[in-house]
Amino acid sequence: MTQRGLGTAIALAFLMFFIPERAQALQPLEAFIRSGRTKSPDNAEARANLSQQQGVADATLGRVLPGISARGNYTRNQYQSVVEIPNFLDPTQPAQRATIQPFNQLTGSATLTVPLIDLAGFVRTAAQYSAAEGFAKQAEATALQVESLVVQDYFQLLANLSLVVSSERALEVARESLRLAQAQQAAGRATLLDVDRAIAEVERQVQFLATAKLQVALSARALESASGLTPESLVPVPFEDDLHEEPDLASFSPPDPALPSIAAAMKLTESANRLAVAQKLTLFPTVAGTFTESGTNASGFVGHHYSWQAGVGFTWQFDLTTIANMRSQDAFADAARAREQRARLAARDAIYRFWQTVHSDIATSRSARAQAKATAHAARLAADRYQAGAATQLDLLQAERDAYAADVARIQSDADLANARNQLRLATGIDPFIAAQ
Repeated sequence: MTQRGLGTAIALAFLMFFIPERAQALQPLEAFIRSGRTKSPDNAEARANLSQQQGVADATLGRVLPGISARGNYTRNQYQSVVEIPNFLDPTQPAQRATIQPFNQLTGSATLTVPLIDLAGFVRTAAQYSAAEGFAKQAEATALQVESLVVQDYFQLLANLSLVVSSERALEVARESLRLAQAQQAAGRATLLDVDRAIAEVERQVQFLATAKLQVALSARALESASGLTPESLVPVPFEDDLHEEPDLASFSPPDPALPSIAAAMKLTESANRLAVAQKLTLFPTVAGTFTESGTNASGFVGHHYSWQAGVGFTWQFDLTTIANMRSQDAFADAARAREQRARLAARDAIYRFWQTVHSDIATSRSARAQAKATAHAARLAADRYQAGAATQLDLLQAERDAYAADVARIQSDADLANARNQLRLATGIDPFIAAQ
């Protein structure tokens, strides 16, 4: 190959930095989002916690609603006891036989209990349902967190895939430079040192390519773990942003109940406050009514196989544990209020951070694109000048390294910007992938 042909090959290799990839074999982001909703362990755990809390709330409600209990018993007695009861009002009538203890004795009863006054129980029920609502909001917040992780891993995978392509092109450029150095050395216009430097540069790019492939493998595994979906084909997908600015920060500031993480904390605080009130209401007695229907084949002196009982009773207890539990529940409510404030600050800080990040990433991405274009042009000029003998090989190597570093920065900045835009919307409680359900 002639020196002019080598220089042209180097120039074409650098131009390839800016030719977009057309293959789109990797699944779209929405596919990973859909998979994460059903296969993510975090979402599964959040759904299980919600189901458990709803069960606890229903069980608490059941304790303040009317309930029925039944019991039965069979007894085999060694002896039977029967008495004759004469009719004192009419001696001519035969005496009545009353079985006190039969050989086979059957007894059974059913009791209906109706709580009439249970102030603490009623408030505890309301507290548990508030907690269940909090867990429902926490499940929504967890879903957004899973989506946030999937988005981050997805765009990092795209960046790493593009980095592999960039590294492969840089390796080809280094190999073309090596062939040029060898041709220059054969023509007597370069030294063996130039060839050795070119060989070292080739090996340096080989290492960068190996590292880039490792990052692809790791990021693909991270995306699979987060979403439960295996990437079908690790082929780069274009994701260049149009660099438009986001609306004002005020438009990304919804009220607290609209943010699932804050709404969950608010409901759990409400539950803790109600539990504290319920503990104070244990100072009042509980009143319940009962109705029991009993049956037996040993009627004894009653003379009836079936009978009922009805009554009303109260229960009241006071000891040191009552006061201690009140202090404990008050402290638990204070801690819940602190957690709510922490959740509020974290949610608002996340919105502010991602909005500022988008603004900064737009400037970074615009600058990175310009830098990549300028360094690629400088590398082409350095190759031409080295071929003409107007530049040293060190100038060429530095220009090639600058071009590769700038392209890496461009790829990462575009991925960071795309990720930040999605993270901003997820932080505001907006699911940009709701259509993917």
